[in-house]
Amino acid sequence: MTTEEKRSLTAREAAVKMLLAVCKDKQFSHVVKGKYLDKIEEKRERALATRLFEGSLERMIELDYIIDRFSKTPVRKMKPAIAAILRMTVYQLRFMDKIPAGAACNEAVKLAKKYGFSGLSGFVNGVARSVARAEEIPYPDAEKDRVAYLSVKYSVTSTIVEQMLAQYGAEISERIFASFLQQEESISIRCMTHVIPTNEVKKRLSEADVTIESGYYSADALRLTRIDSPERLPGFSEGAFYIQDESSMQAVLAAGLTGDERVLDLCAAPGGKSLMAADILTVSGNGTVEARDLTDAKVALLNENKARCHINNVTVRRADATVFRKEDEEAYDVVLADVPCSGLGIIGKKPDIKMFMTTDQEAELCVLQKKILGNAVRYVKPGGVLVFSTCTLNKDENMGGYEFLKKECGLQPESLEQFLSKELWTDSTKDGYLQLIPGVHKTDGFFVARFRKGKR
Repeated sequence: MTTEEKRSLTAREAAVKMLLAVCKDKQFSHVVKGKYLDKIEEKRERALATRLFEGSLERMIELDYIIDRFSKTPVRKMKPAIAAILRMTVYQLRFMDKIPAGAACNEAVKLAKKYGFSGLSGFVNGVARSVARAEEIPYPDAEKDRVAYLSVKYSVTSTIVEQMLAQYGAEISERIFASFLQQEESISIRCMTHVIPTNEVKKRLSEADVTIESGYYSADALRLTRIDSPERLPGFSEGAFYIQDESSMQAVLAAGLTGDERVLDLCAAPGGKSLMAADILTVSGNGTVEARDLTDAKVALLNENKARCHINNVTVRRADATVFRKEDEEAYDVVLADVPCSGLGIIGKKPDIKMFMTTDQEAELCVLQKKILGNAVRYVKPGGVLVFSTCTLNKDENMGGYEFLKKECGLQPESLEQFLSKELWTDSTKDGYLQLIPGVHKTDGFFVARFRKGKR
């Protein structure tokens, strides 16, 4: 280990390293945070590094727009380290009132020199101080170019803006984009009722001064406000609850489990739906779950979560969902198929998605999804249930999968209304599908559909 790796990083150093890892090396933001935040000793510095990194990522298009107004060299042509330093600095100047402008600019200069760009330190200083002095920055005119306006205002690529406008219209699209930038004040957890009853979990957390409210759409869900480290909460290590957005819970509720089903979770990691299904089956009967995913790392994560939550009726298997397993044909009462998707519904939690997802990738995912769904159908017993879900907003993926299962696979959609909260009923729930929309619903973006396989 080098001297650089041994010493504790400052918040700004860590933020620049994390931005470079995402923007230059194309690493996932959640992986990057796990790698670098542990190298910061002080809690306040870790919190600042997190804010700088996450804020710079989610506002990157807007930050680049601002920087380009004051720099002769556009961001796309800058050295990656210089671009990262300026993005982080401009984020402080425009969105963090408690940090003095002079301090932010001085730290930017120090970082430029630290990265070996002493010759560019004057450039960094000039751009940063010009931004700091600017009272107003002209943004694109919403009337003349609505796409450019929305792209800059909400830091969403023009491709995604155009797609959402075409699929959801202007009003809903803007609510979606605005929700991506809202600071998440609460997290959702699902209580493992076979370990501790939900009321007892709520009582223990309340005694630990955690602000709690019941879930909006799910009976055994709780919402916890302003939580720094959920893993340190009472009951976590005992497996009393699992961190899971309420949107994801709807896929399991849609299955309508009664207690004795044999369930297959086809793309299971990190395991929230498998654990929830297993918990329901444990409390209500003797059903079992098989949780599968593609890689050793995902299988290890599934096993880790299974062990923490004391789940004994889940079998974890490494398997490629695109490869059909003849021995499992028509072997399951319920198949949960939460297929790989573009992830546009969780941009608020993973802002790097909006930076890298392309329409070509979305098209490739549609092909992959249908391959997995085609296998999933064959695993369902005659008379059994298939639940198809994604965490995207893209209708090509969601309704494309729905129509594929209905028309090409011959499955019968079934109403969701006996399984889901009345607050989620829409014109589509009777037809067997629901699109959850951030900014409209108090959840991530998520799609869920229920189908019945015909009996012979």
